[in-house]
Amino acid sequence: MTPVYPARDLEGKVALVVGGSRGQGAVCAELLAMGGATTVFSYAHGEHAAARTLTALDRHGVTAEAIRSDATRSADVDILFEGVVARHGRLDIVVHTVGAVLGKALAEHTDEDFDLLIDRNARSAFNTLRAAARHLSDHGRYVALTGALPSIGVHSAAKAAVELLVRAAARELATRQITVNAVAPGPVTDSFPCGPPGRGRLGQPEDIVSGSSGRGRLGQPEDIAPVVAWLAGDAAGWVSGQTIRADGAPS
Repeated sequence: MTPVYPARDLEGKVALVVGGSRGQGAVCAELLAMGGATTVFSYAHGEHAAARTLTALDRHGVTAEAIRSDATRSADVDILFEGVVARHGRLDIVVHTVGAVLGKALAEHTDEDFDLLIDRNARSAFNTLRAAARHLSDHGRYVALTGALPSIGVHSAAKAAVELLVRAAARELATRQITVNAVAPGPVTDSFPCGPPGRGRLGQPEDIVSGSSGRGRLGQPEDIAPVVAWLAGDAAGWVSGQTIRADGAPS
């Protein structure tokens, strides 16, 4: 069940959720739409999931768009951001949720695995953060989901790089009153589960189903998205360069 957004305090703003067709990205997109923002989300694959999310956004009476775009390709990202600004006149909020994890021991990772994880986790975030720095309106918001899991080696290293990028960008963009933050979930499960470490399957970081929080359960996308939505709003205007742990108290 999607949590209720406290107020439609994002009226007149334009939000872009990169990787917003499913899981945490979809719930983030819906919360932004519930807040009144024109909401655009991108997806690299999965037409049916994108269509379902677009239908959910339409129910909130806002302008909504789904755009196919690969966040690991800088040309795709540039076209995506330029198109949003051209069609809607501005861009106020960017949420980056793209990523991947391989359930393998570090010694079993191949060179191709390393390239894939760096591309999906670090390069994709760099591409969207660079585009956001160019296209976000003054007083804008950028939020990246990192979710580094310490037992998943290359994934954790890539997400740590994103958190450092966030800190650097926050300093650079402070003069324009743009905030840049990260949200780091613990293990989160949704409707696209990935096998536990050791099985060698590829999935989104939010799909890892091994381990739990100190509360005795895995997190849900609905546990994480309100933190993102808060950072996207006016109330968090004095918070920047931070990584907020949303893990339910790690066990």
